[in-house]
Amino acid sequence: MRAPSMWGIAGSPIDHSITPLLFQTIGKTLGVSSTETIRLEVKDAEELLRYLSKTEGDIWLSCTSPIKHSLHSSIEDQTHPASSFNQIMKKDNLYKVANTDGQGFILACREMGLEPSKASIMIRGGGSTARSVALEWSRSGGVIVPVGGRRELGNGPWTANTVSQNYADLGVDFDASPGNSETSDMNVTTKVSVSYGNDWSVDDFAIRMVVAQHLLSWEVLYAPDLVNALPSVSEVCALLSQAD
Repeated sequence: MRAPSMWGIAGSPIDHSITPLLFQTIGKTLGVSSTETIRLEVKDAEELLRYLSKTEGDIWLSCTSPIKHSLHSSIEDQTHPASSFNQIMKKDNLYKVANTDGQGFILACREMGLEPSKASIMIRGGGSTARSVALEWSRSGGVIVPVGGRRELGNGPWTANTVSQNYADLGVDFDASPGNSETSDMNVTTKVSVSYGNDWSVDDFAIRMVVAQHLLSWEVLYAPDLVNALPSVSEVCALLSQAD
């Protein structure tokens, strides 16, 4: 693996993000400690790409709202079924991107003993992360119950797995603001939040999901040659607990 000059987070808001800490934590386990950690407060992909184009060196960035969809629209030669990218790597002045949102959510569910192929999920919202989760949930054979939101989930590769019913095994509100969960009105067996604030805990589902997404980004984009050396979700959470 060739270490980048910089790594970090891009989006808005990002003050609460643990991604910079995740880069540092995983980098340390792999013997990488000289990389600069950055936080880029940007509102769209155009602003992000302008920064990347004028900045020297290799750069690894996790991307959050609101730039995931606009980044997908801006990288013309690379696409994703959910029309979203949450990772971008600049290497030798070329860009590579990936989406680990949905797969990270699935991994976090399996970590808590919930198998998507045997469960239904109630989803509020239709933004980038919601679409990514719906995509991977359907690929796993699970049932999806859309319940509206600021933006409807709409049709996509997941449509064949959507049903109309007033209950589900799992519920998640993708419209919730950072640090909040608004699933109280969902008729579900288990409620999880994908949002977290500055008072996060390694026991939070949202944190375990972000850790899973981040580990997958190293595996599929940043350092696939080091897949066997990467720590597990539980190992990273233990390290975060020590750092907290």
